[in-house]
Amino acid sequence: MCGRFTIRNENAFQNQFGGQSVSPSFNIAPGNKITTMTDKLSTTNWGFTPLWADKPFNLVNARFETLSTKPSFRDSSRCLIPADGWYEWKIEEGVKTPYFHHLDGDIFCFGGVYGGYRGRVGCAVVTTEASDHLTEIHERMPFIVHRSHYKDWLASNDGNFIDQTATNRVKFYAVSTYVNNPQNADQKCIEKIIS
Repeated sequence: MCGRFTIRNENAFQNQFGGQSVSPSFNIAPGNKITTMTDKLSTTNWGFTPLWADKPFNLVNARFETLSTKPSFRDSSRCLIPADGWYEWKIEEGVKTPYFHHLDGDIFCFGGVYGGYRGRVGCAVVTTEASDHLTEIHERMPFIVHRSHYKDWLASNDGNFIDQTATNRVKFYAVSTYVNNPQNADQKCIEKIIS
């Protein structure tokens, strides 16, 4: 799954997205307004509820494997969610340790889905099975869309558009539980724990 992520490097973001700016954050959490891209950049609430729901679901993740069949996402539209890192928590002997996953500062895009619910648009991060080298932390990871397939992803074309090269390059390290509090969104969130 993906429950927190980062956009730290405003310059790299501007270079990739035609000079558009973003407010850097080291701890983007569900319920936040996040940057998404369809035909243009916009902000969307991170929390998806299908149109037919009686009450808000606020789903934050959607499995790639069931995206076209699960009723919650069957009628959703697709978006891209820019990021440059994310957090996963490893559970050992009942203790949850956060790990920061990154590509050495590179900006990439998660696959996302979005839709409207009673006048409010929300989105979810699409996830897939984790690469072999990441499964020791968590069995799921965000679906990183290959840059050459952004248009295909947004058009909901069939195909697996994952960026396998980027996925295989993902590095990770343990960070402190400071990141557990979504109010904490500064550089301290990604400081490596030296064991």
